[in-house]
Amino acid sequence: MFILAPDLEEEVVTTTTDRVRTYVTSRGGEVRSLEPWGRRRLAYPIQRFHEGNYHIAHFTLGPEQALELDRNLKLNEQVIRHMLIRLD
Repeated sequence: MFILAPDLEEEVVTTTTDRVRTYVTSRGGEVRSLEPWGRRRLAYPIQRFHEGNYHIAHFTLGPEQALELDRNLKLNEQVIRHMLIRLD
């Protein structure tokens, strides 16, 4: 899951989600789904934002590549929060 800033233009949102999809597939992973949940209210303000654009992604990726994806999402200025969860 990742949350993008609510003030981004639609093309920036599309570019960011495509970047995540490309990262996973280029590292040998498989994207099962990447669903936009739309704009929703945050439970608490994050970086002066009260809303965010939510996206849920289900993918398979190796542990080393998942750590690198986590680092890349932290450095991306459009992403205000993200969470990677391992499903058994």
